[in-house]
Amino acid sequence: MSALEPNTDAYLAREEEPLPAPSADPIEQLAHIVPAMWRTLVRVTRAAQEMPAVESQVSILRKLVASGPMAPAHLADELHLSRPTVSNLLKALVADGLVERTRSATDARSVIVSPTERGRRVLETFRHDRAEVLRDALTELAPAERDAVTGAVPALRQLLRRLEAASR
Repeated sequence: MSALEPNTDAYLAREEEPLPAPSADPIEQLAHIVPAMWRTLVRVTRAAQEMPAVESQVSILRKLVASGPMAPAHLADELHLSRPTVSNLLKALVADGLVERTRSATDARSVIVSPTERGRRVLETFRHDRAEVLRDALTELAPAERDAVTGAVPALRQLLRRLEAASR
């Protein structure tokens, strides 16, 4: 097996920095594996989807679906992105039919952006398919490995809460 064949560490980390060795500090490994796993999961799921290719566009779509219509400036503040960046990302999302712009009902000078039905459907399909990709990958693990991964979910959820609290 060559170093760049599927299921090798070199293959999985080929677009990013190399994964630490299995003997490295577990925290260092986790700090590399979590984002690499996320990128790979998104890439594999997105391959068969109509999802935007830019992660920031996906973040905008997620935020609008979760929070509802909002002004682009408020969206930029919520996502910690610059207003010009959000404006450019929204142009692409509007062109793809995932987001729509409408005039504010309270201020004709303002614009409100919201997800289209297509945008909601694409995001929901992506979420479903992402879970299926993960489920399929987990079935390929040995039972003990699968149990270890699924058993870690409550601790990972708690870790995420602590990291989110620290970022506020």
